[in-house]
Amino acid sequence: MADTVDDTLVQAVLAMHPWVQRHPPAERFGVALRALLAAESCRRGAPDPVTGALHLSALTQGALLKGEFDLSVHAHVGWTTGAVIADVKEMMLLNQEMGFAPGDRFLRAVASALSATFPGVPVVRVHTDCFAALFLPSTGVALEASAPDQALQALHRTTEAFRAAEGVPQRPVDFTVSGLRLTVVDPSHWQVLGPLLWAEIERAHVMARRGLASGIQERTLQLDGRVPTPRG
Repeated sequence: MADTVDDTLVQAVLAMHPWVQRHPPAERFGVALRALLAAESCRRGAPDPVTGALHLSALTQGALLKGEFDLSVHAHVGWTTGAVIADVKEMMLLNQEMGFAPGDRFLRAVASALSATFPGVPVVRVHTDCFAALFLPSTGVALEASAPDQALQALHRTTEAFRAAEGVPQRPVDFTVSGLRLTVVDPSHWQVLGPLLWAEIERAHVMARRGLASGIQERTLQLDGRVPTPRG
């Protein structure tokens, strides 16, 4: 026998997605429920439907980094990972020229270019037009000093291929590309790693965008998360 959904539950779901008010009343609950399911799927590691990259929530709220953490080792030597961060400059202007549908296809091409340049490395959509390829310890792929340049060259080739195929964009396209190597010493548990890595990716990106850093930015965070051994 099918479960019933009372009006209180319907209103609670609708309140989580007020934008569904633009849909006809009979469709709103279904649209809101599908949005909740999509968000939870992305948190669990399903690709972002627009770009094919991993959703940010998989990094900050999901279990993307769960397998990366071993307290018996990393509490003593530190957990080290790397990232290549790529942002499309002036994406808003590109959308104004091309339209949002071609703009979304271009973002998918950007994410695919990063995945192809660094095989076996997960790519996360950090925000609307910014992606990070994560050189996690489990990938076995080292972050080389040349990685940001490799990414930039691949993105320019991708742009030219996209322009040849679609005829847009006519305006020049450029990218901010930066690199990060992060070591977290004494993390208390794996759940802290995702938000910390996200924050450091954003920091590295802003530094590069402002011309305050280049190459691979080296960062070490000391958390002092180990539980002290009781003294007898």
